[in-house]
Amino acid sequence: MSAPAAGEAEGHPAPARVPPAEVLLDAAADYLDQELRPSLEGYHAFQLRVCVNVLRLVARELRLGPAADARALASLAVLLGRGAEAGVQANAPALDEALRAAIASGALPLDSPALLAHLRCSLRDALAINNPRWVQPAADNGA
Repeated sequence: MSAPAAGEAEGHPAPARVPPAEVLLDAAADYLDQELRPSLEGYHAFQLRVCVNVLRLVARELRLGPAADARALASLAVLLGRGAEAGVQANAPALDEALRAAIASGALPLDSPALLAHLRCSLRDALAINNPRWVQPAADNGA
């Protein structure tokens, strides 16, 4: 009988791949919050809560960030009259600068329904990552 290969336990094959980073971050946050936090108090309990919040935020960024970025780019491209296809190939800083310039010049009024819709969607996406408790379901937010 041969020794188990590196990464294999006796009789158990190694997993085909490591779980996604956001799953690992969630597991670490759950362990710290559920197992370690009850044993701490004061300063260390507070610092642990900060660490748990950071781990959960990074996991949400990994999970939700790419889609949020894609929506923001596409929305900005349409808002600036460049077409949705342009958003995929444009870079965010250039579109942000174009938006700033359009607002500053008055070409895009602050009360523009399209601008307000873009800002609401972008803010909703940002809040879903930063603090999802602050986000209401789309049907309930009056938008």
